[in-house]
Amino acid sequence: MNLFQEFSQQLKGSAILLSVKPKFANLIVDGSKLVELRRTVPAQTVGTIAIYSSSPVQAIVALADVRETIEASPTKLWAIAKDNGGGLTRAELMDYFESKKTGFAFMLENVRVYGKPVQPTKIFKNFSAPQSFRYITPKELKRLEQLLVS
Repeated sequence: MNLFQEFSQQLKGSAILLSVKPKFANLIVDGSKLVELRRTVPAQTVGTIAIYSSSPVQAIVALADVRETIEASPTKLWAIAKDNGGGLTRAELMDYFESKKTGFAFMLENVRVYGKPVQPTKIFKNFSAPQSFRYITPKELKRLEQLLVS
């Protein structure tokens, strides 16, 4: 047990709520997808991601730590996705990164799955689903972690 958990999490980076299509959220939950690809990333280093499975699920299904964030060409990202369960075809990846010289890969580890998905309104006041992501405060993250173990 780490007595300085909040402090150590801050050292790893910020926490974000990341909107993920249900197809990909399910692959993260079942452990076969260990990389999340993005066209852009937050300005702050990300240490923890709350996986928000978008419509029609509309719930937080897991928490994951970010081992590393990699910026690379779409070709390199394809190799990373292929080796880490990206969950999409090469053509889909190339379409997603069309007109981008580089993209990003969040390398996920320590994925913690909720027994029952969490309704975001239990954590966030006036919740509206983020188009891409939103930062999570330490207090909100602590509440999410409490729901994970309850």
